Amino acid sequence: MSFKLLVGNLPVEAAEENLREFFSTSGAVKTINVPMNEHGRHRGYAHVEMCSRQDAVQAQSDLANKEFLGRKLSVTLKEEVDKAPGIFGWLKPKKA
Repeated sequence: MSFKLLVGNLPVEAAEENLREFFSTSGAVKTINVPMNEHGRHRGYAHVEMCSRQDAVQAQSDLANKEFLGRKLSVTLKEEVDKAPGIFGWLKPKKA
């Protein structure tokens, strides 16, 4: 299972190494993905995958609205939704 955080308001000078160091203060970081545009610049957000749900929740709590390279980050835990196949998969009731 994956425990991903959506990180927004990323500064232009942010690099994967900076993000890894910043998020590792709250737990073990598994992967970081910083999407780039056609000009080779990042799009202003990143996906940070933590090793456990506890680490992800802790990182969200600790780092949301914290200053990172001069900007306050938005950090949101991406809840994984169990979807049924097809266009109306979101109608499927959650498992108890």
